[in-house]
Amino acid sequence: MQDPEQKKSKKTIILPAVTTDKGSSKSKKKTTHGLLIDLSKKQQGAFKIAGLLVAELNGSRDYKTFPLVNEISLFDFKSMPVELYRIIYALTADQINAQKNWLTDQYREKMPEGFTEEAYVQKGIQTYLYNIFQQLRPFAGILKWYYQVADDLLPSNMVIKPAAISNFSPAVAFELLRTYNGVLRMQTLIRINNHPFLATDFKRYGFLLQSKNEFFILSLKDAQTMDHFPNGYIDVAAGKEKSFIADTITPLAQQYTVNQDILMQEETIDVLPQPRVYFSELNGSFLMISIRWQYGEFEIEDNADTRTTIVSNQTRFAIQRYSAVEEEARSYIRSLHPKFAQQRNDYFYLSFSEAEKNQWFVKFYRKLIDRNIPVYGMNQMQHFRYNTHVPVIKVEHKGNGIDWFDLYVEISYGDQQIAIADLQKALLNRQPYLLLKDGTLGMIPEEWQHKLGLLLKIGHLQNNSQLRLSKLHWTLAQDLQDGDKLVQQIITPDYISKWEQLQQNGHNLFKVPATLNASLRDYQKAGFEWMCLLDEMQWGGCLADDMGLGKTLQTISFLHYQTEKYPADTHLVICPTSLMYNWQTELQKFSPHLSYRIYHGPSRSFNVSEFENTQIIITSYGTVRSDLEQLAAFKFGYIVCDESQIIKNAGSQVAKAVLQLQSRNRLVLSGTPIQNNTFDLYTQMHFINPGLLGNKEFFRSEFALPIDKFGDKEAAAKLRKMIYPFMLRRTKEQVAKDLPPKTEITLWCEMEEEQRQVYDEYKNHYRSSLLERIEKEGIGSSSVYILEGLTRLRQICNAPQLVKNATHSATESVKLKALMEEIRENMGTHKALVFSQFTGMLQLIADEMTKEGISYFYLDGSTKAEERQVLVNRFQQEADVQVFLISLKAGGVGLTLTAADYVYLVDPWWNPAAEQQAIDRAHRIGQQQKVFAYKMICRDSVEEKILALQQRKKALAADLISEESGFVKSLSTEDIAFLFS
Repeated sequence: MQDPEQKKSKKTIILPAVTTDKGSSKSKKKTTHGLLIDLSKKQQGAFKIAGLLVAELNGSRDYKTFPLVNEISLFDFKSMPVELYRIIYALTADQINAQKNWLTDQYREKMPEGFTEEAYVQKGIQTYLYNIFQQLRPFAGILKWYYQVADDLLPSNMVIKPAAISNFSPAVAFELLRTYNGVLRMQTLIRINNHPFLATDFKRYGFLLQSKNEFFILSLKDAQTMDHFPNGYIDVAAGKEKSFIADTITPLAQQYTVNQDILMQEETIDVLPQPRVYFSELNGSFLMISIRWQYGEFEIEDNADTRTTIVSNQTRFAIQRYSAVEEEARSYIRSLHPKFAQQRNDYFYLSFSEAEKNQWFVKFYRKLIDRNIPVYGMNQMQHFRYNTHVPVIKVEHKGNGIDWFDLYVEISYGDQQIAIADLQKALLNRQPYLLLKDGTLGMIPEEWQHKLGLLLKIGHLQNNSQLRLSKLHWTLAQDLQDGDKLVQQIITPDYISKWEQLQQNGHNLFKVPATLNASLRDYQKAGFEWMCLLDEMQWGGCLADDMGLGKTLQTISFLHYQTEKYPADTHLVICPTSLMYNWQTELQKFSPHLSYRIYHGPSRSFNVSEFENTQIIITSYGTVRSDLEQLAAFKFGYIVCDESQIIKNAGSQVAKAVLQLQSRNRLVLSGTPIQNNTFDLYTQMHFINPGLLGNKEFFRSEFALPIDKFGDKEAAAKLRKMIYPFMLRRTKEQVAKDLPPKTEITLWCEMEEEQRQVYDEYKNHYRSSLLERIEKEGIGSSSVYILEGLTRLRQICNAPQLVKNATHSATESVKLKALMEEIRENMGTHKALVFSQFTGMLQLIADEMTKEGISYFYLDGSTKAEERQVLVNRFQQEADVQVFLISLKAGGVGLTLTAADYVYLVDPWWNPAAEQQAIDRAHRIGQQQKVFAYKMICRDSVEEKILALQQRKKALAADLISEESGFVKSLSTEDIAFLFS
């Protein structure tokens, strides 16, 4: 506010008008009246309305302002239309004060929550003025508007200028961008007549936006929203981006357009297009031929665009169109009939009689197939005939090479012979028919798809009737007629005999090295022999035993065997950094006379001579990526990838590096080779046996999408058929019968009032906002927000204070209370492992244990690899430290902690298999005591519902999903409504 002395010193400047008739010596004084928007107040958003008399004489204007006090002060407006006069009367101080008194009475009568009396009255007056401005809009041609502001050069002076109230209604929008220094900025936009402007281009006074002399009326909702962003933009600190998106952007986007393109992943599809032809019938008289284009996984329309954008699952796919390639294929099809040259629609067409003339359609179809252009829609046409003969197929073995075998395939429909290439193309393109030479359609039996489809899709044609396959695919021949006979011709009888013995638990096929300092259990010896048998065939393998069954020991036994069989070889073990010293300890224990070297750390140096004179090199995935040039030049005997799920992403730098290494053969070890989805398996199997699963696109379309998206059991069965000789998986229930029993108990926790109130508040917010978002944008585009909501609710179940930037002060944690009671009551001479996915929860537990004087060890992702093994050894050996706090990401795999016989899972994880991995830190070979595993679950919460969904969504592979993204991708709208109910 201005003090009185300052107010007295202000002067009003009169702006001269432009005179158009300078020659006139006499002018008549003209007086008009209007309304003045007084913007001279210093406070942001403040404005007042006054009356204004404008006297014009000899090109000059004289302004006289007067307050709108009561009806008497409106004398100069008496000439206005009655309706306009009544509206202006509502702006007088008398009427505004009456409105204030009414609002005050309303407040005291209703006492609305969340408002002070002053704020309630102020908001009501704002609404009152807004409604008056809307009523004044239609009188723009009658009523003159002016505005008064402080002079930019002399703030003590006031300037009065003509004003205009725009008929355009502005709308508020927002946009996210990155500044030049990488800071995330959210800026406010004003859309006027569909054109966006920066909010910083305007001055705002409550619901009025000013641009030069033009004023725009914001909606009250938009004005209140802009109050939260007074500067027109917000810059977000790097560490707060995630919470800002969750707390500000997500709710804002439910009410306004928020351009979040900057957050969307960008991916360019730059592959050559494949034309696809669709047949249909037009008006029952014409054959219609349409073209579509397959770019990678996307099929798009035939149009003149040079670039097509498709948004899917929070990713914007920019498809680079190859116009020249498209035009070449389009021109080829156009050239196949004279009439096509004149047709410039999005399709070609011919009458049925023209299509059948001189067998044009049959020839046309053949030409497309010969150019590998798939054809669709044949089965939906009514005009063309189907062949009625029962098709016959014969398959014979035609010889072997070193790593391949040939099959001779003969196909016939009555007297119509079909080339295997035609059947292969039809199956690859999922067509249920073949066009025969006589113009009829021959339907492909489903049995062929089941028994022969995969062989034809993955094999390579030698001629019209011969198919060449890798010996890796010998299992696919078993389903054919006389399959056992074919297999005996493909694979050596000696191998088949050994394979059958191994399947029947017959051992002693290969001798465990006498110098191995270990006594293998029966199943471990079977694993060793399985590796030896694969080695004879020069095939790689994936050992996928349950956690705790000794995959490391089985592999060391095999590498020990290899050092005796191939003394000159150097073998490479690649593992997470945290497991390198575990491998070192196991080698020293079981094969102490083998030479080994840990190749890791800043002081490492690559020396070919040292490598050649060392039997086993142990390194990390990160080191392989960093030292790829040196390591890729060295030829190893075996390469073993431990925790091989790390290379599941074929596009990652780690996977690309590992695939470039040279070796005689390869093994991978993983208790969970499939984590997010079936495609996780591809890179791991490609690493051990290149070509086994075809190329990435084939595997994705043939297996990954059908299994993960549609739950295709047949596709899953085919995949198991292909990989079962090369993957060995045993569960503890199957083989480790001497392990002490394990009891899993659900420890139900009931949230108290304070914690429940915070939980319900967040649950209700996410339920309404998510379901509305999903309805508008679909589940795929909402997955990040679904995951955010689930994570927040799970954190509140643990402890409300884990939710950062929360508006509550709740500190009650039923789980923390229950866990401390358990530890106090159960420890005695026992030891316990406590797991949580949230390090913040582990810190709360640690603080509580420190207060109570309970000793503990702590391990999370920040714990160095060398320290991990020290902590593990101390926990195993020291009796006075009874509790080990461990984060899921850091300690879910690779640790042997059999000193513990109690395991507490503070929060449930997405996949039960991940929970079993944690429990298996204690329940593994070497455990002598019964193991009690407690899963802490809050009643009537998202945790209880996750348990229910886990039972409803048992995947085709037992461990199909274990990470958040995989879990969210598997959810339906009904599931999400259930989780947030």
